Amino acid sequence: MEDNNELVNYLLTKSTGPRPEQLNWSRCDLNKSIVKNTNLSGVLMSLFLCLVYVSCDNSLDTSQVMKDQAGQQILPREPLDECADCPIGCCCCGIEWVSDFYGTIQLCGLCEGDYLCGTYSPGSPCSTISGVGKDITFASSHTREVFCVEPGSSFRIYNPGSNKITFRFTCQYDQTPPVFQTYTIQAHSELFFFNDGSCVTQGC
Repeated sequence: MEDNNELVNYLLTKSTGPRPEQLNWSRCDLNKSIVKNTNLSGVLMSLFLCLVYVSCDNSLDTSQVMKDQAGQQILPREPLDECADCPIGCCCCGIEWVSDFYGTIQLCGLCEGDYLCGTYSPGSPCSTISGVGKDITFASSHTREVFCVEPGSSFRIYNPGSNKITFRFTCQYDQTPPVFQTYTIQAHSELFFFNDGSCVTQGC
């Protein structure tokens, strides 16, 4: 009898396909497989996004901080901001923006600078001015800077811009307290100063 029932089931399966209970099991297994694949895809996508974020963040840091062969950090060139930056024997001059418009001034007759300048021949007591110069640009984030001149020499300050600038400066910036002189320089105008052996300046 049992052999007959098994034969009937076998024939029914062959003729009509899988039985309903077999079909339900197949669908359940398929759903489980889809859920597993979806969860795995989500995890992989999250890991990928984390790796992209970390790699971008690291690349930004390495571009901002450079190191030399000894492993020391290399800083970008900055304007002079300390009297210790001046060459030995030179007067330390500090210049500060006071009012009116921000802009650029050009200095000539310095101990060190960025380009050659001169020759200028102002009146007495100034001497002939030549040598090296540099530009100082005043802005809201940069209102002061240091420059260096030789004792007993003269220097020139020129305003190449279209607006006047009021500033103050002293060539005894390393003394406490320094004594400042305030000047307004008009557009396309120049001022000349003589720096005596004690780093005291006067206009020419």
